[in-house]
Amino acid sequence: MLEYKTKKHLIQSFDERRSVLEEFIKTESDVERCSIFPIETTEGGAEKMIDLDALIISDEIGVVQNAFDINQMRIDNGLKRYHIVIIPRVRTQDGRPLSSSRIRNGEIFDPETLIY
Repeated sequence: MLEYKTKKHLIQSFDERRSVLEEFIKTESDVERCSIFPIETTEGGAEKMIDLDALIISDEIGVVQNAFDINQMRIDNGLKRYHIVIIPRVRTQDGRPLSSSRIRNGEIFDPETLIY
């Protein structure tokens, strides 16, 4: 899933990212309610997960379409649909989405000017 990422050597390992995510979840909720695992396909296993209630996604049109496609796969597999929760991306002053790729490319953003 990283083949198209720029400067992928700068991307933290999965274990590093999981650790940071677990710490964040602990401040907000019960980490035991969460399953954190690497996603190696577009579906990420969601087309087969029996107890999946919701999928939280960004507002990228391709991501939204994939979520609907996966829901159809779930129906085809005899599973219930999940709720699709779409979270708008944070944008920078130029109107483009903030992204880790832009940060890895050296762009600097003032948190005060980000658009939520």
